[in-house]
Amino acid sequence: MLSSLDFLILSQCDLKDVPASLHVNFTSLRFLDLSYNSLNSSIPPWFQNFSKLEHLDLRDNDLQHIFPTIILENNPWLRFLDVSKNELEGELLQNLSMFCNLQVLSLCINKFTGRIFDIKEGALICEQNNLKIVDVSSNNFSGHLPNQFENFKDLEFLDLSWNSISGPIPKSIGQLSNLEVMDIADNQLDGVVNELHFANLTNLTKLYFSRNKLIINLSTSWVPPFQIQEAFMASCKMGPEFPNWLQTQRKIQALDLSNASISDEVPYWLSDILSNIEVLDLSSNMLRGNISQIIGKKMPFLMQMSLSGSNLTGGIPNSLCMSDFLSFLDLSNNQLSEKLPRCWRKSQAYLNWILLGGNKLKGRIPNSLCYLKELGVLSLHENGLNGVIPKCLSKLHLEILDLSDNQFTGRIPSFGQHSQSIRIIDLEKNYFIGDIPLQLCHLANLQYLSLAHNNLSGGIPHCFNNFSQMWANSTFDLYGGFMPRVSIMATMKGEILEFTKTLLYLFFIDLSCNALDGQIPEGLTKLVRLQNLNLSQNKLIGKIAPDIGNLRYLESLDLSNNMLSGEIPPSISNLDFLSCLDLSFNNLSGHVPSGNHLRTLGDQSIYRGNDGLCGAPLLKVCPGDEHNNMDRPYGHNSSEDESNEGLGLGFAVALIGFCGILHVNQSWRTSYFQIVDRVVEKLSIGRMMIMIWFKRAFPFQHLKEEVI
Repeated sequence: MLSSLDFLILSQCDLKDVPASLHVNFTSLRFLDLSYNSLNSSIPPWFQNFSKLEHLDLRDNDLQHIFPTIILENNPWLRFLDVSKNELEGELLQNLSMFCNLQVLSLCINKFTGRIFDIKEGALICEQNNLKIVDVSSNNFSGHLPNQFENFKDLEFLDLSWNSISGPIPKSIGQLSNLEVMDIADNQLDGVVNELHFANLTNLTKLYFSRNKLIINLSTSWVPPFQIQEAFMASCKMGPEFPNWLQTQRKIQALDLSNASISDEVPYWLSDILSNIEVLDLSSNMLRGNISQIIGKKMPFLMQMSLSGSNLTGGIPNSLCMSDFLSFLDLSNNQLSEKLPRCWRKSQAYLNWILLGGNKLKGRIPNSLCYLKELGVLSLHENGLNGVIPKCLSKLHLEILDLSDNQFTGRIPSFGQHSQSIRIIDLEKNYFIGDIPLQLCHLANLQYLSLAHNNLSGGIPHCFNNFSQMWANSTFDLYGGFMPRVSIMATMKGEILEFTKTLLYLFFIDLSCNALDGQIPEGLTKLVRLQNLNLSQNKLIGKIAPDIGNLRYLESLDLSNNMLSGEIPPSISNLDFLSCLDLSFNNLSGHVPSGNHLRTLGDQSIYRGNDGLCGAPLLKVCPGDEHNNMDRPYGHNSSEDESNEGLGLGFAVALIGFCGILHVNQSWRTSYFQIVDRVVEKLSIGRMMIMIWFKRAFPFQHLKEEVI
């Protein structure tokens, strides 16, 4: 009975394993679908017995180990092979002659290795190649692309992205007249791309070249043979002139020319070709001109836009208020001026991100901004905005609010019941007055709070210990870990640092440079994950909390320029990660605590302005210690040999400890790599979600259905 079976579909059946042997002979089986299960073994040997198989679908399982090529060798009728989203290995593309009869080949998201289409191994010896769809993305393939691409005359979909393919793009790829989608992004390709690479691509609709080392050299008079819908060419060198060939395109839905070395005036025709645009990214270039030349006309389908990091001028056009599908807007770091648009509407129900920092905007925050009920990120830092923050802003479900470095006045809004999701609040460098609102204590998810450089008064709320996100062993997931181009400029360890991706892992409180009084709440020592605590330049009194040593991840502590008194708690020597400490200009007295790590902070300026302090590293000797040779000033030893020996040992221990901490401790590791994070951000490795959606969406499935 089963020997006559033609079709077997067991997709989404929650299968856990494939038997190693099978006592059934599926000699007539032509169609086998085991996709979307949880198969976590090797592909069993009995798969090679399918002599008439035409369709094999094993996608979205946990299949492991080397893919048995004998399956291909024994199945001359095989037309469809999909093993994507598994853990399969091997050098499957060494010999493409095994795929001569295939029409659909999908190996994406596996662990395949080896050279891509290796000609030396007879890769292209098929008399007739029938491949229409090739997706080998997200593997570890390497080598150069073959020169004989014209052999793939039927190819419609080609995805080689996210591999390690190097070398130039062969000009023969321009002969694939049936090709609709070409994706070679995120490789190590280099060389010059010119008109010959597109000569006969008359059906091309989607092109992805991003994040390679390609130089795009196209004549200003060149007219493409295609009408492109999506072009992603981020981090390719296209400039300095804006690509003139785009003027002929009338169907563009997604365009990414970010970081493309363009330093040109915005062309007058640009807004004319963007009437159907859904995703637009021209960021990190040196575009000049009025922003209205880009977005001055209505773009009803616009979903995501980034024009950050250029020299665009003018005011933000009201046309943006007409884009009801807009979800992400980044116009930061330009020369934009005038007031914020006041035309935001309730119908803009998808708008989650507004990033307008680093411009010259002025005026007040419009109340219409509160119509954006889904707004999660609002960044208006480094502008000239003024006035009182609208109270309705505290009723939005924000996660990030950055209004720093403006001229806002009045009291801080009472974020509370409606703001449970907020994690980052940066209001520093404004003119806020009054007390810190107690409602902030309801923000259990808060991990970053900066109210520095304002005119705040009153005490630090004792309920700040309610910030449970900063407790030990707390977990969080900010926007699913998705943080495109959001950055915070934070003062930490005495330096102004930029945090972007690592902002997800930063725990920070800065209330410095205000007029706060009263005592430091002991409850702050409950915030174990805190990395930076800055309460300097206030009017705080009382003692330093004796349990300050509980803040075991603290890297920077600044309590300077207050009126604190009493002794420095001995537990401060337990702060093994502390690299910046400032207790200067208070009324502290008694012994300076000692400890293995605290001894590395031997700068006397840490304690200056506290006449009652004594002991190393200060020159003032404490009473009763005059004849104690064990407590001499830092660096003073009985012999030079002992000093050198201690220095060598200390260096070795410090080096081993530092490397060990980077390996084990998340907070140090993220701080250490925050500069690396900025480089990653410049390379745009963290891409926007909708762009990835466009790239991976339905064209592949649609083409497969046509083939089947």
